[in-house]
Formats: sequence, structure tokens, C-alpha cells
Amino acid sequence: MEARFSPRVKDVITFSREEALRLGHDYIGTEHLLLGMIREGEGMGIKILKSLGVQMEDLRKEVETSIRPHSKNTVNIGNIPLVKQAEKALKVTYLEAKLFNSAIIGTEHLLLAILKDEDSIVTRLLKRYQVTYSTVKDEIDFMSNEKPRAEAPRNEPEEEPDDMGGGFKKSLDPKSKTPVLDNFGRDLSNYWPKWVNWIP
Repeated sequence: MEARFSPRVKDVITFSREEALRLGHDYIGTEHLLLGMIREGEGMGIKILKSLGVQMEDLRKEVETSIRPHSKNTVNIGNIPLVKQAEKALKVTYLEAKLFNSAIIGTEHLLLAILKDEDSIVTRLLKRYQVTYSTVKDEIDFMSNEKPRAEAPRNEPEEEPDDMGGGFKKSLDPKSKTPVLDNFGRDLSNYWPKWVNWIP
């Protein structure tokens, strides 16, 4: 499954570039990505932050004061590069989306990817609000479990036959403590006959 950016995440990236220009920066960092999310104003990432009690205007002001605007005369409007932290965060969004078995990368995956780096300015600022990678991940799990699952029949099995010769494809459980094992392993308890339980 190849994940791709949602239109909202593409807007956030565009807004982050504009935020960097507005602040007189000649780079785009994770702080600009967060400012882009705040400016976009919607999406799961912002809903999660609001549900965790973060006031967007206060957070925006804190981010802006922590990165201090530079002189606007030195900025090259043409090409503003991503710093390594921001580039890494955008790459990690693919893994976060895959972890949640999502074909589209949303702002919630971007928020998780930013929080994955504990040395970033954004992560340190959000810790003041008690927002960490694990709290955001738990909130995503909670919000995704609240949604009704009317699309899928109730008696549908967890596993579907694989087209590649008799194996099985597992639907990944985002709460699993062993996602790699779940992805490459097979639960043999489903193949064990029920009547064999009496053998010591």
C-alpha cells in the first residue's frame, strides 16, 4: 500500500512555506509545518490538539516567539529548503499512515511524525501542554474507534485469503504492541482444531 498526501496536508506544506517567508526565514522547519497546520485550521491533527486542550492562538504565539523572526531582507523567495528535521518528519508520515492502515496521509500523521523527534522545538513546546507522541496516538485510536463501522459487515473475518498462494493478509491492529510480528506472522490458534484442547 503506497500512501499519499491528502489535499489538506498539501495545503499545510504550502502554508508552512508562506509562514517561513512571513517570519523572514530562509528554511522550512517542523515549527513552520505546525504553523501551517494551525493556519489551515481544520483536519484531524488540529481536532486532536483541540481535544487535548490546546488553544491554537496561544500555541501559534508561542511557536512564533520561540523561533524569532529574522530580517525579511535576506530571504530568497524562490526556493526555500526543508531542514533535515522537517524532511524526516515528512518521510515518517508514510510510516505513521501505514501503522494506522491508511492509504492517505492526513494531518494527524504529520503531527505524529513531528512529535516523533523529541529534540524539535515543536515537541518541546507541545510537552508544555502535555501533548506527546503517545497521547496523540492514543487520541487517534480513541477517535477512530468512536466512528461507526457501518461499511464492514459484523461477521467479516479478520483475515482475507491472499492472492499470492494460500497465505493470509492480516488487517493490522493499530493498538498492537507487536506490529511487525502481526504483519509477517500468522496466528496458528485459528488453525488448531477446537476438539484438540483436551490433549495434555
